[in-house]
Amino acid sequence: MLRNEGNDDATTKADETMVLQNEYFFLLAISISKKNYKDAQAYPYLYAAHYHRDAGREDQSQEYRLVESMRLYSEASRVASQYRYDAKDCLQLMKHMTTVASLIAKDILLLPKEAGGDGKVARTWKSRENAVAFATWLIGFIDSLLLWEENDEK
Repeated sequence: MLRNEGNDDATTKADETMVLQNEYFFLLAISISKKNYKDAQAYPYLYAAHYHRDAGREDQSQEYRLVESMRLYSEASRVASQYRYDAKDCLQLMKHMTTVASLIAKDILLLPKEAGGDGKVARTWKSRENAVAFATWLIGFIDSLLLWEENDEK
């Protein structure tokens, strides 16, 4: 683990918080994208979001990671909404966003049934604040995707 001493732009976490090295590198990639590429790269957000989704879905006590994952997915779609929407040029990014929507549905909104049953059940959030935050970021994700497509008509 690395300690954030507040002197690094790579993270927005409060001073003196512990950040896993993997997370640090994802946050550093986002910071570099913001600084050097005028926040025009969606992929650093997607990679960081996948990291948090994987960590949060494995351990119910870490559902806050699912909220962070949704925030990062929303940021990725916000960045993508700045791109020119063209089915030919953006095919790979559209595939990623379609995959993200599927991952949100099957890995975050649904849980495997208990006792080895087949199928899935709707997630019950332990914290109301996490549920509200997740829903807010989900709306932002969808809104940015719609904006991306809408900008093509202009």
